[in-house]
Amino acid sequence: MRDLLLTLIVFGSLPIIFIRPHYGVYMWAWLTYMTPHRLAWGFAYDFRFNYIVAIITLIAVLKSKEAKIRIPLTLPSILWMLFVCWTTLTAANALEQGSAWHEWDRFLKIQIMVLVTYVLIKEKEQLIILVGVITFSIGFFGVKGGLFTLLRGGYFRVMGPEYSFIADNNTFALALNMVLPLTLYFMHTTKHYIVRLALLGVNFLCIMAIFGSYSRGGLIGLTAMGVIFWITSRNKIISLVIMIILVPSSIMMMPEKWVLRVTPMIESLNLPFLKETINFHPTSVFSYDFQTELSLKKNTIIPLTESESLIRKDAEILQDLSVMGRFDAWAVARAIAADRPFLGGGFGAFTQGTFDHYTPGVSFHDAHSIYFEVLGEQGYAGLIIWVLMHLTSLNYGRWVIMRCRKDPELYWASVMAKMLILGLLGYYGAGFSLGLAYYDLPYHYLAILVILRLHVQDVLDSRKDMPQKARNISFPSRAAHIFPIQQNNLTEK
Repeated sequence: MRDLLLTLIVFGSLPIIFIRPHYGVYMWAWLTYMTPHRLAWGFAYDFRFNYIVAIITLIAVLKSKEAKIRIPLTLPSILWMLFVCWTTLTAANALEQGSAWHEWDRFLKIQIMVLVTYVLIKEKEQLIILVGVITFSIGFFGVKGGLFTLLRGGYFRVMGPEYSFIADNNTFALALNMVLPLTLYFMHTTKHYIVRLALLGVNFLCIMAIFGSYSRGGLIGLTAMGVIFWITSRNKIISLVIMIILVPSSIMMMPEKWVLRVTPMIESLNLPFLKETINFHPTSVFSYDFQTELSLKKNTIIPLTESESLIRKDAEILQDLSVMGRFDAWAVARAIAADRPFLGGGFGAFTQGTFDHYTPGVSFHDAHSIYFEVLGEQGYAGLIIWVLMHLTSLNYGRWVIMRCRKDPELYWASVMAKMLILGLLGYYGAGFSLGLAYYDLPYHYLAILVILRLHVQDVLDSRKDMPQKARNISFPSRAAHIFPIQQNNLTEK
């Protein structure tokens, strides 16, 4: 039944996409980020619906008379195109040619749809719908994972959808970090009380899902994002009180094995109220009987004290191995960049053969960092282009925030830019220990920031061309239904 329903939805949307190509961007985002076919059990499970949607969208763009195939020549978009070209050059000179071209092919398909986003998404409604689709697609699994964490007392890790970029618990936590601010955007811009409460619940469940993922990188990203959000918040006292209540209560909901995994990170923050929470942490505030489940699995009765000691010992061993694996991967990235500073090792450089060449006797690991991943695979030149691409896009978002935060008509753009930047900051924080440099969501965020600035600039230019009398009449009517108080003040002045 799920297979048929999904097939009807996708194929039923194709005629609409052919007529209005920008709907293809929405559908592709839904299929890519939510991967709904993985929720089916039959023929749809492995069916590549997103490829069909992408092909029809590209055909529609080529045939459309309204859609002009033109990429905005801004500094971020130029750096983005340069980075895509650079990855092609490094793939041609990669250490592992087979895996390099496979990863390059995957990366290029993502960038083609980013290009389509640049071409088709222009207006306010289109931007809001696209952001809404992304929020729903990943937030769905956040709600599902948060409920699972609460019902199971946090004893089992929350994972992402199978065979996707975010299937692993760490990458799943990173994606939730990026989506959390977007739920705040819709909370901030909606007038409906019930919708705001529902979005607040979604926010809480996504946070619980990040906790339930057992991802320390995800917690680092959440912490970085929370600090920046508090610094930029207007109500700092209220925000601080909420954080002091929410964070310790979330920790108290998790079992001891979770606490053992994240204790070193919490102690490094040197926050007294968090340290006290760890010191006085109970086994769990939930009544989930972990001892019974452990006994059923081993068909023996194990005292709780013994199980606790086993959990503690295993957690310490796994933690040491995880940390050492990251250091080994970062050492290999630096060695590759030192040996090949200009081109790096190309896609798929982190293999056992590469580790044997640069660090003999060490087992290979993932890059475990977006920064070292780009450094090792794209070289210093590629890393510089990648960093500049992100910095210039963030600067575009900052411009939108500063220009629109006191403008009733464009205030929505200011909030959206702020939340996109917060999501990217969560990505940069979590990405310090996670290798997800080629995930499609950050590239989509960068494109949306650029499109957002261009849209704001078009609105401002149109105001300059509008006669003063007409501007005074039309401007209030477009925003008064959203911000009546601010607009009334503006008209009185």
